[in-house]
Amino acid sequence: MKPPHLNPLLLWAARDVIRRPWPTLLMAAALALLLTVSGTALLFSQGLSQTARRLLAHGPDLVVRRLNAGGWAPLPAAEAVAAARRVPGVTHAQARVWGVAAGLVGPLMVIARADAALPPAADGKPLAAPRPGEALLGPGVDPGPDPQRLPLTAAAALELRPVGRLPAESALLGQDVVLVHPDDARRLLGLPPGAAVDLAVDVFHADEAAAIQPELAAAFPWPVRITARSEAVGLYSGGLARRGGLMLIAGIPAVLALVLVVAGAVREAVGQRRAVGLLKALGWTTGEVVRLQVCRALLIALPAACLGMLAAYTLVFRPGVSWPGSLLFGWRTAPPRLFLDPAGAFLTLLELGALVVGPYLAAVLLSSLQGAAADPQDLLKGEGLL
Repeated sequence: MKPPHLNPLLLWAARDVIRRPWPTLLMAAALALLLTVSGTALLFSQGLSQTARRLLAHGPDLVVRRLNAGGWAPLPAAEAVAAARRVPGVTHAQARVWGVAAGLVGPLMVIARADAALPPAADGKPLAAPRPGEALLGPGVDPGPDPQRLPLTAAAALELRPVGRLPAESALLGQDVVLVHPDDARRLLGLPPGAAVDLAVDVFHADEAAAIQPELAAAFPWPVRITARSEAVGLYSGGLARRGGLMLIAGIPAVLALVLVVAGAVREAVGQRRAVGLLKALGWTTGEVVRLQVCRALLIALPAACLGMLAAYTLVFRPGVSWPGSLLFGWRTAPPRLFLDPAGAFLTLLELGALVVGPYLAAVLLSSLQGAAADPQDLLKGEGLL
């Protein structure tokens, strides 16, 4: 079997890269760091947005809350469910009980859960709905010094017994959530028996949710406020847009760094005038000199770009990553472990890599063309050799 044939020009470019290790390492580190920083910011914003939209897509189409002169008011669960189900187009209506209670470390979201449609526990075992006096804890809930007691305080004080913990994959939604029995939730939040905080409604066609709202509001004997899922998505998109603007401001140093990288590439190509003059004096053609410089730039840029993109992807989409919670969201307790959706990340990284590596290669190519087209004697004189 014949050994694999390597392009001599590529071998010469690799020799040139190895011969000048420190400038090579500095340029590669600059490209890799630039891609890591800018890629991490871009991928995190994209991954968080896609994950949140996917989670919101599984929520109810409409949420109904009762109004009174003081603001929100509890609604009778059975009467509200019956009234909503009488509206044509409504396929499902469920009364919900939830609220905020104070724990030992900080505020906790208390949600009543009586059905058995729960994800597996953190240890992989199936979870059962909490019975009266029991509680299921979110991944970040700290019960305190006694793991068998969870004191909660809202409209009333209540002490529950933790019987399980939600999986870490639910941290984006359930980091500080406590699932309790509906009776315990009503007693803790000060709701009368049979009352609910709001009503989750699903319709036959999600696109017709806005058309059903007037008829649904007229079905209740009290004033209500109806919020569509599209409104929640719009509010969240607005928050992401504001965060995207902040990331755009944070991207200004990245643009300046890219300008410095391009300037460094031009300076390096100008500094190679002596070597280019020697090569042309030895009989190299202009095309061979240009290809040599481009191969050398590719040997530096491609590994650095792959390393930077891999680092950015790992920082954002590694399962259970927790640095965004403490660094970006200011989480005071244990930050949530995120499991973001990586859909579209590969294409985003390719586009970002092209935006960073492209100007660098273009600067090397233009500088090489300008230098290789000059007379060899002028190049050598410019370096003081003759």
